[in-house]
Amino acid sequence: MTKSIIMFSTGLLMFMAGMYISTYLSTFAVAVGTALAVAGGWFMGSSSFFLLKPTKKSN
Repeated sequence: MTKSIIMFSTGLLMFMAGMYISTYLSTFAVAVGTALAVAGGWFMGSSSFFLLKPTKKSN
């Protein structure tokens, strides 16, 4: 697996876990869930940095 796929998958899991945890009614759970979701979104976004860049082909 490439680095971008691993980072995207990890970020997606973190994001979904953060959304799930933030549904609990305690203030601490909401804070932890929000931080986890933000970190997961950051991880997913930063994975696009490692995507392959198009190469120029000469004809």
